[in-house]
Amino acid sequence: MKPMSPESPAVTAEGLIEQAGQALAGGDPARTATLAARALEAAPGHPHALYLHGMAAALTGDGATAVARLRASIAAGGGTPECHYNLGLALHAQGDGDGAVQAYLSAILRAPGFAEAYNSLGVSLAAVGRADDAIAAFHRATAERAGYLDAHINLATVLVGIGQAEAAFAIYRDLLAADPGNPRLIFLTGTAALNADALPEAEGYLRQSLLYQPRDPGTWNNLGLVLVRMGQVSAAIDAFTKATTYRPDYAEAWFALASAQEAAGAFEQAAATYEHARPLLADNTGIDSNILMTLNYRDALPADAVYDAHRRWGTGYRQGLPTPPPPAPQPRDGRRLRIGYVSPDFRLHSVAMFLLPLLEQHDRSRVEVFAYSNVEKSDFITDHVRRHVDHWRPIAGVDPDTVAATIRADGVDILVDLAGHTARNRLDVFARRAAPVQMTWLGYPATTGLPAMDVRLTDAVSDPPGDADRRHSERLVRLDGGFLCYRPLGPTPDPLPAPILSRGQVSFGSFNALSKLTAATVALWARVLTATPGSRLVLKTSLLADAGMRRRVAGLFAAHGIAAERLTLLSHIPHHFGHLDAYGEIDIALDPIPYNGTTTTCEALWMGVPVLTLPGDRHAARVGASLLTAAALTEWIAADEADFVAKAVALAAEPDHLATVRQGLRGLLIASDLCDAQRFARRFEAMCFSVAEAQ
Repeated sequence: MKPMSPESPAVTAEGLIEQAGQALAGGDPARTATLAARALEAAPGHPHALYLHGMAAALTGDGATAVARLRASIAAGGGTPECHYNLGLALHAQGDGDGAVQAYLSAILRAPGFAEAYNSLGVSLAAVGRADDAIAAFHRATAERAGYLDAHINLATVLVGIGQAEAAFAIYRDLLAADPGNPRLIFLTGTAALNADALPEAEGYLRQSLLYQPRDPGTWNNLGLVLVRMGQVSAAIDAFTKATTYRPDYAEAWFALASAQEAAGAFEQAAATYEHARPLLADNTGIDSNILMTLNYRDALPADAVYDAHRRWGTGYRQGLPTPPPPAPQPRDGRRLRIGYVSPDFRLHSVAMFLLPLLEQHDRSRVEVFAYSNVEKSDFITDHVRRHVDHWRPIAGVDPDTVAATIRADGVDILVDLAGHTARNRLDVFARRAAPVQMTWLGYPATTGLPAMDVRLTDAVSDPPGDADRRHSERLVRLDGGFLCYRPLGPTPDPLPAPILSRGQVSFGSFNALSKLTAATVALWARVLTATPGSRLVLKTSLLADAGMRRRVAGLFAAHGIAAERLTLLSHIPHHFGHLDAYGEIDIALDPIPYNGTTTTCEALWMGVPVLTLPGDRHAARVGASLLTAAALTEWIAADEADFVAKAVALAAEPDHLATVRQGLRGLLIASDLCDAQRFARRFEAMCFSVAEAQ
């Protein structure tokens, strides 16, 4: 037989394919594509030429061509494990997670020990929401290849996503123990510790990481997040500042810096930083909500100005959205009223102290309860809430149009927002008019400003008829007996004896956030201390772990003639009983202005500590009066500043009375409207039926 000529089509195609393979191995996808295309002209449908052309397309970002060529290669008989695997990569890059999963499984079927395919299979399974299957795939990848770092990291990432941050941290610790000098692993271990709330360890790893990468913005940002949680807000501000210096377009670090400044009470500085972050963020809703939240702390800002800012936000936000008509109220025909609650705080959070009593006492023969959970990290309270609703809908990370469609499909009659402008709110869902009646309650002390929010639930003490109605975009519906019902989230210690009995001098105190320590609050409390020689003021909040914050607080009181020796500054106490026992340091609690305490007031009363409050001209400044009215303790509501001081002096002068109050206050509280969950639930449900029927 005569030998084939070098110019014959088959020989030319094979030579071109060989050259294309060399170009691909050499990292030259353009030349690979050219040579593979010529090979296909010479030998149409050649499986390896199709494969090489598909690989070149994938490397140059032409996903559609890559998928088509790789599928054609498989159809032409070139279905190697590598071809199926690379088809999976191309499909995943195109957003076809399910298709990618099938391609990886085909690769594994042909090569059962293909570690990379198991790893990529896990990535695609996680992307389509199959976390448990993804975890199994990553475990198989690490079994097939010992020390497979990417598979371990991907496994840890999925574990964090399903709330198993501690398990993810354990994986990183093991990896780092095997490679202790790996800078990448040191950073990742520190970040895993942050996610697991192992804060001292996180700080140590991240500071170690900075020894390797002292100008890395991500490390500085994560260190700042750790320091904020540890109460070291001054150091956190420095860390976030470094992150934004080393990467000026680092949107998340700018946002975190503004949040830290807000926590430190530097509201004007925080507002300026939020505005700097605004153009860097695709979604500005979080910035707007945080700025609006800060307005509630501003003692010099008129109530009308607070309302106007919320109203302007709501009007502007609505203009950027379609405005579907409200879903038509559905005839009930004897069915239960459907109430949906939307919250990021179905967890160990103060909101749960006031929500759980209602959920547990709902008359389920009359109401059908839905919970739309935006919880980021579930805990035992999440499980408790879930057990006390009829329908549980996780919505974290779900786009607002999809959430709104789900709520409409559920046929909810009344949708209740529990967050307002607090963190991780879902006002974006309410703006899309998901239910015939939309109501805000509990989590936020002002109007949302959202035109689509129909009702705000309150009471006549927090929001007296008149100016309060004018300062809300919602219609105010007032509950008789108070708009809150309190119950601790678990067992509590008995009240400790009044400290005045052992100290001989009265101890005033507040466990409210440092951001509530406004100039007006300091001035009022300083008058109380001046009028009671020998008294002390006990303040407790997590940020007082920060030396800079302690100096700032001491300076605020020093400006009013109060020596630092009269201040006892306590920081976070990790254990629940320890936190409540700290009320044993206080004889009389003082309510801040213009943003009163809520949970702290209830806790103080529960632990036998009387609370003095001075009502103001807005909801945030009148919650203390509302709580005391519901508890039938109106004698501790002051008429003005002079009366506030006089009441403090009078209580301080009666140690025996304070001791008696300490012993009996919890019983009085339990017997009052403030803790009568059954009565509150009936009033709440009656209100819901009335509002729904009026629609």
